[in-house]
Amino acid sequence: MTAPTRIDRVKALGPSLPKFANGNHGRWIGFDFSGVTDPRRAKWIVPLLLVAVVTALGIAALRIDLIRIRYAMAASVESENSLIEERRALIAHKRQLRDPTVLAVEARERGFGSPDHVFSIVDPKARASRLPAVASGRAESQAP
Repeated sequence: MTAPTRIDRVKALGPSLPKFANGNHGRWIGFDFSGVTDPRRAKWIVPLLLVAVVTALGIAALRIDLIRIRYAMAASVESENSLIEERRALIAHKRQLRDPTVLAVEARERGFGSPDHVFSIVDPKARASRLPAVASGRAESQAP
């Protein structure tokens, strides 16, 4: 027995021409395809197109949302950078206001000077906290 050749295998598969309405295989040339319909294909084309349109709309909506989010992020980053710059300027201004030499110059301009007399007054609350524990407790005669 000999091995089948390519031609024998192709013949065994049968013709690759479509089967027409009359049941036989015909030739492509001169055949009218207007009356040939495949009901299986027509049944699935509408749902397939519907799914394709819905998917395309979903992808478009997702892309629009991503673009909108990118613009919002860019605006928030720009706002954050401006706030950081403003904070740096305020910190520098606060440090300028705390500078002792600047404070002394401003005090002289406003009429402040060294005090002539200094009075030291003792805070009674601070004095009570420095008393020994025995003196701050209840007397023994008042014990229950």
